[in-house]
Amino acid sequence: MWSEYAVLLVGGFVGGVVIGSAGFAFGLVATAVWLQVLPPARVVPLVTLCALVLNGILVWRFRHEIRPGLLTRFVAGALPGVPLGVLVLTRADPEAIRAFVGLVLVGYSGYLLARARPPALVLPRRWASLADVSAGWLGGIMGGATGLNGVVPALWGQLRGFSKLEHRGVLQPFFFLIHLYTLAWLGGAGVLGRGLAEDLLLCLPAMLAGTLVGLRLFEYVSEAGFRRMVLALFVVMGAMLLF
Repeated sequence: MWSEYAVLLVGGFVGGVVIGSAGFAFGLVATAVWLQVLPPARVVPLVTLCALVLNGILVWRFRHEIRPGLLTRFVAGALPGVPLGVLVLTRADPEAIRAFVGLVLVGYSGYLLARARPPALVLPRRWASLADVSAGWLGGIMGGATGLNGVVPALWGQLRGFSKLEHRGVLQPFFFLIHLYTLAWLGGAGVLGRGLAEDLLLCLPAMLAGTLVGLRLFEYVSEAGFRRMVLALFVVMGAMLLF
């Protein structure tokens, strides 16, 4: 019992530091820690609920940076993607998806880190809108299947050349809304357990402390430093998904 408490606290704190500084990846970091002692059926809804709470706090922190038009495109794509992801969670093997995403993250993020100047994709407005919707759709599928709804949208934001404030202003509310939507679908699929609220209360103080530490890091890092931090985090995420 005490080992479970300790693991919940450690996973919540480390995940909080990551989401506070980079704006995403709480799910992957916390999952990697919590799966040491907790079953996957307990971890997936817990990660989703914890990320919902933290993103709600961070939405308020970055409320002045929100871009409603861009946010709407991401959300519109994610809404039909989440049910497909939940279907994968309940009927298929999400580990195959994790392995594929891990390969993409390691290869592509490593390539961008090796370049002195990152490419910024410039698209006509019509195609940019369609691409944003598609990124949201893929993010929704990943969220429903694995709880990692931030991987594709955050990587797409890097490719689109979002500044660090644009990154937080667009993606933070996206994560909040999709985690809320995903939690509703998980509840409908019967995945939520009775001890979910108790687990949340146990790790909440550690999560909040970690998030405050992460926000301090975010405030001091430069634009170039933020980009490299995010890409390095993608490489670590990809390696964790693979191994």
